Amino acid sequence: MNLRALCLATLAVIACGCVSPNLAPQPSTFAPVDHARPSSGMADDPTLRMLSINLAHGRGDGVHQVFQDEEDARRNLDAVETLIRRESPDVIGLQEADAPSRWSGNFHHVEYIAAAAEFEWGMHTAHARGLGLSYGTAVISRLPIEEHSAHTFLPAPASLPKGFSLAIVRWPDRDMEIDVVSVHMEPLREAIRQRQAAELVAALADRNRPLVLMGDFNTEWNHKDGVLRELVENLNLTAYAPLDAGIVTFPKLDRRLDWILVSSEFRFVGFDVLDDPVSDHRAIVAELAINPESEDRRLAGSGYKDDDGG
Repeated sequence: MNLRALCLATLAVIACGCVSPNLAPQPSTFAPVDHARPSSGMADDPTLRMLSINLAHGRGDGVHQVFQDEEDARRNLDAVETLIRRESPDVIGLQEADAPSRWSGNFHHVEYIAAAAEFEWGMHTAHARGLGLSYGTAVISRLPIEEHSAHTFLPAPASLPKGFSLAIVRWPDRDMEIDVVSVHMEPLREAIRQRQAAELVAALADRNRPLVLMGDFNTEWNHKDGVLRELVENLNLTAYAPLDAGIVTFPKLDRRLDWILVSSEFRFVGFDVLDDPVSDHRAIVAELAINPESEDRRLAGSGYKDDDGG
């Protein structure tokens, strides 16, 4: 397919909704051959480092991926790898992450990044498929992924499919399982975003695990859609400095569209927006520790007693 034909096909996708949602997505996954869990070092106060980035289909800060070739896409993703190695996260959430797609070089972007940055565990969900395109959300991890699932939001007219990937990640240093969710929500229409928030709450509210919900929410804290506040209230989550107007993750519009929300088991001990121009979005990083009160409740519930407690 030449560039002109591909551009026309892309316009058709946007205008007519020809990319179809997969309402029962089957995530593609990868894991080390040896599935043995790493032993827990049980450090005194371990932290968990989370990173989220919208990959923009591997176009970097370019106008659109159809105007670039495979070499460009690989070079852009190599810049993402450099960022990842520098920041050394434990778990990463990706959005606008492509499986082999005509408009972005016809190779698997998630597997490429994971292999380059030496992340052994991962899952990718193609929420949108059609016209030679396959893209969605992903979670890659240095920690074991025990289970995985995914959800594509209900389709809406003239709206490209969105959804989330969910990985149950084991944190050996705390001997606990965590629900890690990478989500991408509707960019334009408030009503669709509100419906997607309700789907998120319905899917996650009763899972009874610590939760990290991160991704491109395409909305801000005080937006009239109320989406972030609904998620925080109904899932008992916390955002880092939600009222800080100086935090910008989408520079073109001077907006904070990307968020990491955490359940009450966690506290933020660090947060940063990275300046690297690897996408039209900026990557965000959160350093998380366990809330002491949460740890006390967990140990009490397990019947554990320390040496002084008999």
